Amino acid sequence: MSVDLNKDLVALTCASGKQCSQLIPLLYNRWRNIRLIVHSPSSETRLRTQYPNAEIVRADMTRADDVDRIIAGVTTLVHIGPSFHPRETEIGYLMIDAASRYQVQNGGVFKHFIYSSVLHPQLRKLMNHDCKRYVEEYLIESGLSYTILQPSHMLNMFPVAPLLEQDEPVFYANYNPEITFSFTILQDLAEAFCKVIEEREKHYLAEYMLCSTGPISYMDVTATLGKVIGKSIQIKTREFYDSVEFLETMVLEDPKKAHRVARDGIQRLQLYYNFYGIKGNMNVLEWLIGRKPTTVEDFFRERVSQLRKGA
Repeated sequence: MSVDLNKDLVALTCASGKQCSQLIPLLYNRWRNIRLIVHSPSSETRLRTQYPNAEIVRADMTRADDVDRIIAGVTTLVHIGPSFHPRETEIGYLMIDAASRYQVQNGGVFKHFIYSSVLHPQLRKLMNHDCKRYVEEYLIESGLSYTILQPSHMLNMFPVAPLLEQDEPVFYANYNPEITFSFTILQDLAEAFCKVIEEREKHYLAEYMLCSTGPISYMDVTATLGKVIGKSIQIKTREFYDSVEFLETMVLEDPKKAHRVARDGIQRLQLYYNFYGIKGNMNVLEWLIGRKPTTVEDFFRERVSQLRKGA
């Protein structure tokens, strides 16, 4: 049952997205067989260039035949659902059903279903959290050996580069900047994924809350960046619909073509974050990766150093 880095095949869905951006490099130099699942031709081209020794598969995860193609031969699946997709729950069900069929039909070749969920999927007011709650339930009842990872708000999305370039920087907050959040940092998340993938059985039937930080407000986050770059950063809060349009553009690229379910999900998230934020505990992540999670200040120092070197 132990992991064989030369024979086992690990597949990652939404491989061109932010969660895989630092996970793939960690796996690529260790695993011989990696299958990266993408949806668009541009993502396929980019990943083929970046990772020439990986298998790149372009697929539509809403199609059962494509999902069967994704699963074929796979030992470990890391399933990351497409953000705010109107059929995200259905996609999760399809992936679980395909893995279950493949496991039965091929003598237990499939070993591990790793699901990237979200911190506090029980928050029903958040549509993107609620759909993951249903996928978690379906996975738990599937009979598969699974691990559920629950990352939080990503600090990597903070606009460090444009603020660094401005002489008198202004951060435009999409939510009340005094509300606190617990952030996840992608490098920490990637290390957690790797640990779960490579230790396999140790993490069967586990659900892990993955927060790099304790509760901290955008006001304090901005002040920390200001300290690192040696500039005072002004904060302005966007009006609701300006914030919605900004988030829709960031997540969906073209708000005018957004599905109503995706639009509604983003608007609810904006309202919820404006009053409640989202907060969690750091202990599980620290235990999992075997070190203290990255601090906000350390993250900013590293990012600013990279930017100043032109990385």
